[in-house]
Amino acid sequence: MVKYEIVCILSGEMSEEEVKEAEGNITSLLNSNEAQSTQTKIWGKRTLAYPINKNDEGYYIQANFDMSEDKIKNVDNSLRFDQKIIRYLIVKDDLFGKVPSKRKKKETTVES
Repeated sequence: MVKYEIVCILSGEMSEEEVKEAEGNITSLLNSNEAQSTQTKIWGKRTLAYPINKNDEGYYIQANFDMSEDKIKNVDNSLRFDQKIIRYLIVKDDLFGKVPSKRKKKETTVES
């Protein structure tokens, strides 16, 4: 199982109920593709850095889950054809739970 993260941007013209329905659709899509430990969060409505399909604002939804690599293509295809999603990104969450280690500084000695 590989850890993945999806962030979707929905149209800013949607209502709160439609956003919650879209979140439920994403969760059911993940569950139908055998995702495990699914967590979704609605970040809320935010101003976009640049217009996407004539939208200046959008609702952000984030989902973290575990899934086998052969099933992620089904999720990608389903999200691509969803008309409510104006942009999405799926990434492998390789660093989930890992703490970055500090590099050791080279010791320099000064001789006088």
